[in-house]
Amino acid sequence: MNARLIKETRDLLPIFAYTLPLIVVPQLIWPLLGFGYFALAPACAVMAGSSFGAEFQHRTLSLLLSQPIPRSVIWRDKMLVLGAGIVTSLVALLLCLAVSDQVIGGPGWPALVFIPLCAFCGAPFWTLLLRQGIGGIVAAVGAPCGILAVYALVTEQFSGNEPATLVPAVLCLLLIYCAIVYWLGYATFKRLEVVDMRVKELSLPTGLEAFFVRPLTKATTPFRGPFATLLKKEFRLQQVSFLLAGIFVLIAVAGICLIKRRPEIASAIIGGDICVYALILPLIAGAISVAEERGWEMAEWHLTLPPSALKQWSAKLLATLSTSLVLGLLLPTALVAGQALSDKVAIRSALPPPPEILGWVLAQMLVTSVAIYTASYSRNTLRAILSAFAIIIAGCGICAWVGIHAAKMIEPYLFIERNTAQVDRHLSVEVQLKTLIPLLIPGGLFLMLCVVQWFAWSNFRRYGASAGRIVVQLLVLFFVPGLTASAIALAIFTLVFRH
Repeated sequence: MNARLIKETRDLLPIFAYTLPLIVVPQLIWPLLGFGYFALAPACAVMAGSSFGAEFQHRTLSLLLSQPIPRSVIWRDKMLVLGAGIVTSLVALLLCLAVSDQVIGGPGWPALVFIPLCAFCGAPFWTLLLRQGIGGIVAAVGAPCGILAVYALVTEQFSGNEPATLVPAVLCLLLIYCAIVYWLGYATFKRLEVVDMRVKELSLPTGLEAFFVRPLTKATTPFRGPFATLLKKEFRLQQVSFLLAGIFVLIAVAGICLIKRRPEIASAIIGGDICVYALILPLIAGAISVAEERGWEMAEWHLTLPPSALKQWSAKLLATLSTSLVLGLLLPTALVAGQALSDKVAIRSALPPPPEILGWVLAQMLVTSVAIYTASYSRNTLRAILSAFAIIIAGCGICAWVGIHAAKMIEPYLFIERNTAQVDRHLSVEVQLKTLIPLLIPGGLFLMLCVVQWFAWSNFRRYGASAGRIVVQLLVLFFVPGLTASAIALAIFTLVFRH
């Protein structure tokens, strides 16, 4: 292997090490839920976007292009290493499916082929065009989905093709898209001119940023205090979250337009839009609040400002958590409620009880706080997002493992042979469990939230936490979900055993 391939492999290896467990581990733990399929698309897009995005972020692309090597050779080396990483991820998913004895159906094979292919061909072009890694990743995922959505709308409106006749046309359309974006990516790289300057990982185009920022600047002009200035800075960091919310609304509106003609397709579009958006937005909002400043090497400088570190942290949390709650939780809830009202469905009877609402709010804050924590020791927004996602998956796996074993312990006491006298007793236990569990879960979420926030704050005010400190914090973070789940199981077991 020559030096260029070794260099490209070393650049891609950390991202590959992050994404491969996200495909393999959930698929092995929950094989029937299809987490591997869900993780394959973002994993391939992340690797493809990072191939060129890391060069922009670390200002090494100008050095790469200044070498006395033809650009076609540089492109070939990058794409060879990227292709090897994507193929390895695909093979890993296939091995997981084979281990879990899952049979891939007819529609599954095209998805397994075209998801990596679209990422491999499209992400380099979008990254070079936007000159940022995360923007290229999002565009690489959104562009094929947008093309297919427009094609489905057009064919439904004018010809009303059946799904069986749409599949060959969709495959041909994706092949054309892959060929065009691969050629455009190569052509863009051949004529690329780079200015040696640091770029943001998440930023809007200049014209679009001015369009959003100008009215906000006029509206916030009367607020001139130090804390108000800190809030303005934090909300400006969140401009990508507002753009993501706008894209979510547009996709949801497109699904609502189809609700009368094709309710099943519309439900799939709206449901998938809400699921992806609800997962991505809190991670992005939490990660960019700290990682952007660390990537620009301004976090340490901010600690020397007249406002105390606690005041800066308070402004950061206020802006980040409020953005995550309003855009990531209230906005989808309002959309679903508005759709239910348009369908003349009773909203009041469908509202969950207050403890469940509190649980959703705390869960949203916890996911955002995990992203803030990972950003507190990361100099890269993308790695902070991937680390937060890995911690969340691991925490959910620990809670599920504890819950399964606790259920096996409680089941013999709960489901025993009943006589007439025992029926009322078991009904009483079930009623108490339905009352107790919604109260215990918010308490456990609040405990985990406090621990995560404390670790994030300690890393923020010290700047540059050691590797040993991070390892200890991660061990504690993995221990707390298990302890919380055990405490909830113990409370349930005590209640059942008493009866």
